[in-house]
Amino acid sequence: MMRQTAIAESTLDKSGRSLRLDPDVLPVRYTATLGEPLRKVDATIILDHNDAIVRCPSPSGQMMTIRMPISAFDGVAVRMTPVGTDGDIEVAVELMHSDPGLSLPLMIADDPADVAADWQAWGDALQLPLLLAGADGTIVEAGGQDEKPASIRPKPRRRHSFFADRRPRFLTRRKTGRSGPLERVNGREIIAPE
Repeated sequence: MMRQTAIAESTLDKSGRSLRLDPDVLPVRYTATLGEPLRKVDATIILDHNDAIVRCPSPSGQMMTIRMPISAFDGVAVRMTPVGTDGDIEVAVELMHSDPGLSLPLMIADDPADVAADWQAWGDALQLPLLLAGADGTIVEAGGQDEKPASIRPKPRRRHSFFADRRPRFLTRRKTGRSGPLERVNGREIIAPE
């Protein structure tokens, strides 16, 4: 017996500048524009508590589907970007991925006061940390302790230089070779008879 889940539908408004998804109504299907400023694509996104499915055209023109677990995302980020020259801002809540082309918008609004409650609700619903994304590419955790550029990867857990001077365990019982003059063996060469 298969259980089918109803999927809530949502899209951008006519101006293309506001989007609001409800974190209490998951799964949800919506369309959004993803990617960097030079290469933007329209994608259909299905978001659930466990994973996100993105369906968009590939560079070759064929449709591709990408399924990512929610744990693959870094957190729920708030990003403020200036719009125009009048001092207007656009505030976006997004599911941040280490690849900027895979970050998924969850809410786009003109007023920062509208965003705060939804930002925290998305963090609770998806059990991800709350992040603040700066215009210069820095990411600050909502607690304010860790500030790191988005492009820096964490250091490896093991330092290989510590183990470089050690011999493997199975070789510790073997004796090391001796260096010195080689013995010369004199005698006849043995060849098989014909």
